[in-house]
Amino acid sequence: MSDSEALEWALQEARAAVDPGGSPAPQVSDRVARAGAAAIEGLRSCEARPAWRLQMPGVADPLREARHDVRAAAQAVLGQLELIGLAWTSWDAEAQAAVLGELEESCRELADEAARFTREAG
Repeated sequence: MSDSEALEWALQEARAAVDPGGSPAPQVSDRVARAGAAAIEGLRSCEARPAWRLQMPGVADPLREARHDVRAAAQAVLGQLELIGLAWTSWDAEAQAAVLGELEESCRELADEAARFTREAG
């Protein structure tokens, strides 16, 4: 499973958790969907580039740090989506709002890192 496929799966789980059949707050599901879709799009744009693939060990790799930063940001988003999928219903409204804000911020960070990788990859 690619990193973007893992994000897609976790996004589906998170959306199901925040909207278990007609939630009174559909805007929450929309926010999760928008944030997740942006994260997936940014990661896929990186995965589609030949420069995304790792270089052979011992070979100079000028994109190593940028690639790592994208993957680290993607892992943060993945963790948050998985946590939402697992625990959303056990949190009070304040905790839900905090986690949703953190997810959106992490997705922005992933988009920024993906854009940096794309610029550096040329």
